[in-house]
Parts: sequence; structure tokens; C-alpha cells
Amino acid sequence: MIIVLFGLPGCGKSTVASHLSKRLNAEVINSDLVRKRLAGISPLEKVQDRFEKGIYSPSMTEKVYSTMVETAIKKASSGKTVILDATFKSKKHRDALKKLAKGKGINIAFFFLQAPEEVIKERLERRKKEKNPSDADWNIYLKMKASFDPPEDAFIIDANRDAESIACEIEKIIKEDKAE
Repeated sequence: MIIVLFGLPGCGKSTVASHLSKRLNAEVINSDLVRKRLAGISPLEKVQDRFEKGIYSPSMTEKVYSTMVETAIKKASSGKTVILDATFKSKKHRDALKKLAKGKGINIAFFFLQAPEEVIKERLERRKKEKNPSDADWNIYLKMKASFDPPEDAFIIDANRDAESIACEIEKIIKEDKAE
């Protein structure tokens, strides 16, 4: 199975992915880590200029998503549960993943995490002091928000609470969905 945790920066995707991976014994594929690995830079190196080293160019974004999807499909095809942790702001990327998973007979579930802007702003500020691979800040959040394709065929998750309760809710949804 592939579980997609997506949403704007600061909504809690990575924190929830960490909790959920423990509950489901799943592997997490994080877009920030994939991007930096493909660019040949340290996961915790901060890229102040968004275009420094070209890691946020459209072509690199395509490479990141194709790498994530290819890896997830391969792992899920071998029987593993995979969690994709990325903004997936583009419907094009979500649809491509759906099509590939369906073609391989892989179950997939999309969970759109959202939180109030004041919570996201606080999380993004706090993130600056933490060891975190994301380079997103409030300005990036606002730019992404302006171009985010609305979620379709996704469970909408209120991420304005602790990550463990969110992971528990997602696990319950997945188990109920499989039973239907």
C-alpha cells in the first residue's frame, strides 16, 4: 500500500509520517530528503536562495516526484507499506501516482493535512531552530498556497493537534477502508 500525506509546508506531514510509520511498520519517503540527495547536498544543509544549486527548479521538482513515485511503486509492489511525505501541490503529480498505482494493483490512500495559518506560521518559525531538512518558510508557504491545486479524492485531516492522534486516525481510516 502507498499512503500519501500531503499539504502545505508546516501542516505536520513529516511529524505525522514518523508516527504513522511506527504504527504501520511502513517506510517513509520524504520529498525534502529525496531532493537534497539528488542535488548531492547534506539533508540538513539549508538552502537560503531557493534556486541555489537548482534544487527548486521545475526540472528538479519533476525529478524528485518521479524518483519518489518510482521508489514507492517498487517497494509497494514487493509487499511493503510506503508513506509518501510531500506537498503534492500539483494535481498532475497526484494523478500520475494514482494511475501508476492502479496499473500495478497497489492500494493507495491520500490524506490532505491542513491546519490554521497561525499554527503553520508558528511551526515554520519553530522549525528554523530545529534540525529539519525542509527549507520552507512563511514566504514559501504563501507562494505554494497561491498555486496549490485543491485536493480531490483525499481524506481531509485536521492537523491542528498532536501527531500521534492524527496517525491513529489515519490508521483507523486505512483499516476501515480495507474492510469495505
